[in-house]
Parts: sequence; C-alpha cells; structure tokens
Amino acid sequence: MAFQVTEVQRHLKGANYPMDGEALAGLAESNGADQELVEALRGIGTEVDGPNTVMQHLSGQLGGSTGGAQDRSPRDDVDAPAFQVDDVQRHLKGASYPSKGEELAKVAERNRAPKDLVDLLRHIGTVDGPNKVMERLESHLGGPQG
Repeated sequence: MAFQVTEVQRHLKGANYPMDGEALAGLAESNGADQELVEALRGIGTEVDGPNTVMQHLSGQLGGSTGGAQDRSPRDDVDAPAFQVDDVQRHLKGASYPSKGEELAKVAERNRAPKDLVDLLRHIGTVDGPNKVMERLESHLGGPQG
C-alpha cells in the first residue's frame, strides 16, 4: 500500500522525537491510522529524529510526490484557508530547495496561486524541501478540491 505524506504526518501528530518504530506505530494507531500504516511504521528498525526521517524510511511506500493513494478521509482539524496538497505542489512547481518562504511565495505567484496561499508561504520560514513545506502548512491542508 502507498501512503500519502500528509496522511502519515496527520497520524503522527503529537510525536515527540526521537522515537523508534514501535512508538511511532503506537502513536499512529492512537491517532486512527489503518493497520497497514501502523505495521509500516513498526517496521522502522531505528530511532528517527523527525518527520523527514520517517518519510525517508517509508519512501518506498509513499505513492509519488504527493502520495498516489489520495487521503480523502474526513478532516475536522483544518484551518481556513485550506488547500489540497496537489494544489500546493502545483503552485510550487519550479521551486528549488532550501528556500525561504518569500522565495516560495514568488514562485507560487508566478504559478498563479491564490493570494491566501501566497500569504501563507511568505511566513513559513526557511524550508529544506517539499515535505517541510507541507509540514508547515499542515493545519491548512485538506480543503475542498480545487
């Protein structure tokens, strides 16, 4: 099974790194993750220091850049304005990393992103890749499909 990055991150909400695979699996299970994700996390044989390391361990099980297994489960923890991961990534096409929020906002403007997204990107600080962008925007991901 392939997992979407935001799905994994949502089920690891509240993680207190460093954590080992067993602890990650327990947290994900308590956050409502399905058994496939719980078992994949349990299979991480070492301690990880943060979400990027978790994603590296699961990289063979992630479904493409945004996760081909689209997580369409109901969300009640999304702040307005809200965006789909695919839309954010489309508006950041051509971005290079590491990058500052202001630089990403300019890329998004060139890619005709909504003003709300451009404003959010301006304030995310320096990020080392798309996973970190999604992590910083997590509370705004999962909105209506655009």
